[in-house]
Amino acid sequence: MCLIGGGLLIASAASGTIGMLDEIVDGFSQLFGPHFVMTFAIVMGILGVLTLFGGIGVIIAGFVLTTRKIELGRNIILVSVAMGVLGLAMGLVQLVIAGNPMMEPSSQIAQIPGWVGAILSVEARIIAEQKPMSS
Repeated sequence: MCLIGGGLLIASAASGTIGMLDEIVDGFSQLFGPHFVMTFAIVMGILGVLTLFGGIGVIIAGFVLTTRKIELGRNIILVSVAMGVLGLAMGLVQLVIAGNPMMEPSSQIAQIPGWVGAILSVEARIIAEQKPMSS
């Protein structure tokens, strides 16, 4: 479950940043000017990398859960999902700041894998607490 959840977070990081950047740049350009658009592109890149690292962390945690260090794996999932969700949520906040609270369908499709990946990762964390894989 961690492998799938992490993969979905990684896919969302790659496609979500690119999809949202085109949608928001026009609004920011009109509001703040072209110099701010460059700063915005950098921030979106950082958020995409944050979500990417969250996905990688969840995959690593999935492998750690197969060892005797289940609590360490659960904590890695917690931190990784928090990073991934932070990146996804800040992308939504930036849409609202740009004055565009409605997402285009392409941006919604790009965000869905990230949210599903985060949910699967949290579910894997809960299952790991209930059923230790090694004794």
